[in-house]
Amino acid sequence: MSKRKYNSWNNDIMEAAIKKFKDGELRFNEVCRVYNIPKPTFRRHLKGLNKHQRIGRPKDLTAEMETELVRHVLLLESRFFGLTITDLRRLAYQLAEKYGLRHRFNNKSQLAGWKWYYTFMKNHPEISLRTPEATSVARCKGFNKETVMAFFDKYESLLDMSQFTADKIYNMDETCLSTVHKPSKVLAQKGKYQVGAVTSSERGVNTTCICCMNAAGEFVPPMLIYKRKRMTDDLKRGGPPNTLYDCSESGWIVSALFIKWLEHFIK
Repeated sequence: MSKRKYNSWNNDIMEAAIKKFKDGELRFNEVCRVYNIPKPTFRRHLKGLNKHQRIGRPKDLTAEMETELVRHVLLLESRFFGLTITDLRRLAYQLAEKYGLRHRFNNKSQLAGWKWYYTFMKNHPEISLRTPEATSVARCKGFNKETVMAFFDKYESLLDMSQFTADKIYNMDETCLSTVHKPSKVLAQKGKYQVGAVTSSERGVNTTCICCMNAAGEFVPPMLIYKRKRMTDDLKRGGPPNTLYDCSESGWIVSALFIKWLEHFIK
């Protein structure tokens, strides 16, 4: 049995078919055959029952609900409590149930379907599936509008009072360097379960690099902190000129090493 085809017509075809029928040029059965429109569908359009009905699969949530759902998703993500796919599907089901909408969601699992999810993501490209970075509660509490505005108010007042030029305004940050390089993508047999690439080790040791530059684009020589108990001159070979080298048991910067970097910065 051949698969039945739906919506083989569009609004222009339907309007032309209705005009032919009302003008008496074609009879009912002839119109349906010529324009390939099902008889029940053409009858409903003649009576005006489908005047405001959209072509295609009806939506389980209204456009207003989806817009509000998008706002809610973005709001929670901005507050570091982003929704997972399951959370979104469950919330869509709860919305449909709360407002008594006719939906095709799964009542047993109380989740919206995967087709609804993919359609929702396609219709709202401002949302994408991302991997979040682990953020501590202390950082979440510290990063808020009041704290940020207070910082920049003080920062602006200092700039106005001291009239610092660009070469006197510095920014310092630390980053982590791995001793194992990440292999780039390679060509391999399609469908192969595992593809490998030779590297120095599968798990490396992290090294901290402290960088600093000013608003004029001038760099301070970096500081490299190795994960070890004793420093050796072999680790200093090939580094940038005037680099400051040191080590710690964790490979991260500690208070004593920050003081050493501060003296290095002043110098």
